[in-house]
Amino acid sequence: MTNRHDKLIAGAAKKILAPLGFRRKGRSRVWLLDHNWWLTVVEFQPSGWAKGSGLNVAAHWLWIEQDHLSFDYFKRSEPFIEYSSDAQFEPEVTRLAQSAAQEANRLDQTFTSIEATATVLAIEERGLPEQAQGSWSAYDAGMAMALSGRTDDAAALFNSVRDERVRPAVARVEKLLSDPVEFRREADNLVAVHRKGLCLAPRQ
Repeated sequence: MTNRHDKLIAGAAKKILAPLGFRRKGRSRVWLLDHNWWLTVVEFQPSGWAKGSGLNVAAHWLWIEQDHLSFDYFKRSEPFIEYSSDAQFEPEVTRLAQSAAQEANRLDQTFTSIEATATVLAIEERGLPEQAQGSWSAYDAGMAMALSGRTDDAAALFNSVRDERVRPAVARVEKLLSDPVEFRREADNLVAVHRKGLCLAPRQ
């Protein structure tokens, strides 16, 4: 990297996030904290128009076969801060990294188990505007419900999915709800494939 602002971002993240277990995704502005079946994603968001950074922090669930990251449970963002000098930008990007660490801790405290995750995601889905329900958030809540043994709740969430982009993912797993062992095996396989697509180490 040759840009000073990029070096300052990487330095702040390494100092503040790396000790918490975060690892940088390649040479990108994305840092990941691995929880085996989900990730905390921190993005120091760039701009196509100016040097600087914003901030996005979210949880990303790994129980779907895809090779890209998404902000699945998105609760924190900071507006873009433009770089004008090292003296101006370094404390700002340090503040962003500290904000990311605080939000990562909140996510850790929220998603302490698959059971807690199921409850939180179901409440989140019900709280969405009606037109936003029945998409990936319903699938995620259904997966967590099924893995926590709440099969009827999982079935209801899967049945609520109206988004045609999501229906193939639902069809793959909802037929296994009657067999918890097979459902978990399929979920483990989905996580393993997704981890491989993201170049993550095999699940511990």
